[in-house]
Order: sequence, then structure tokens, then C-alpha cells
Amino acid sequence: MSSSVLPSFVRKLFSKYLLITNTVTCSSLLAIGDVIEQTREIRRNRKNESHASKHHHSYNWKRTGRMACIGLALGPFNHYWYFFLDRFLPGTSGKMVIKKILLDQVVAAPFFNGSFILGMGLLEGKSLTENLDNFKSKFPTLYLIDCFIWPVTQSINFLYVPSRFRVVYVNVVVLFWNVFMSYVMHDSEGSVLANKVTSWLSK
Repeated sequence: MSSSVLPSFVRKLFSKYLLITNTVTCSSLLAIGDVIEQTREIRRNRKNESHASKHHHSYNWKRTGRMACIGLALGPFNHYWYFFLDRFLPGTSGKMVIKKILLDQVVAAPFFNGSFILGMGLLEGKSLTENLDNFKSKFPTLYLIDCFIWPVTQSINFLYVPSRFRVVYVNVVVLFWNVFMSYVMHDSEGSVLANKVTSWLSK
């Protein structure tokens, strides 16, 4: 591919095909985040086993596929959400950025985290009762940590990142967030953490 073709192709990805780019990026990074988390889990389990009892650990690709499917479903929401914020709250003044961050935390964060938990439960075949119990157990942890991480991330996003690159920027940060979400959703230690946070918040 020549150097003259590549810039044109990249420009199309971030203009004409921006919705597809943002959706595929969201899906891919959710899958990558889960693979990273599974790698951590496998290494931990191997380390904790005695030499005599060690057995083969493999990746759960169906689990990774479910994460990717959630990304495909939520990618368009992310795409249109940032365009909505820029039109509804134009500008990058301090007051405007604060409004965008507050709206992001009040609307987008609960929707994304809640949809992630409920969507994963549906794809895993959980019953409605199991899914709601899972939501009650894990949503407070995800949303609490979200409120610590994302306001700073979004301050940089709204102040310095051009509108068409915002979902990509967020997805780079969200790669690390995805690892944490996969940890809370799938790892036994993550479930223990979620239960502790929920118990603490309910006191």
C-alpha cells in the first residue's frame, strides 16, 4: 500500500466510516481487555497450583466473544453520545467541560455499565432473577470506580481531543477499564470485591 493511499484510507475511517470505526474499535478493545484479564487469571491459577496438581488452562473464547458482542452493541451509543454532547453543550470552556463531565457520569456511565452487566448476563444465559442479582451485586463497584477514573479522562477528552477522535481516545483508556470490568464480571476475586463494595455502600 502506497503512502498516498494510506492517509486517504485513514481519513475515510475517521470521517465517512466513523460509526463503523468507533463500533469496531469498541468491540475489539472489549475483547482484548478480556484476553488480558484471562491471561492474568491463567497465570495466577498456574502459580497457585502445586506442581503435582497442575492441569491445562485454556482461554475461554466464548467469553471473549460475548465481550466483543457487547462492544458491537454499545459502540454506536458511544459514537452518537459524544456528537450529542458537542452539539448540546458546544465549546471547551471550563464551565462547559464540567457540564459535559457531569452529564457523562449521570447518563452515559450508568447506561454503559448497566448495559454491560445485563447484556453479559443475557449472553451467558442467566435467568432474569440471576441477571438482576448480578446487576445489584456488581453495578455499584463498576460505577464507583468509574466515578474516580472517568472524570479526569473526560476532562482531557473534552478539552484537548478533536470530536472525531474522542471515541478512539476513550477506547484506549477503556482498554484498561475493560480489563477491570472483565475482572469484576468473571473472576472470583472480582466478585468478592464487588460484594464487599456493595455491602459497604448499603451500610
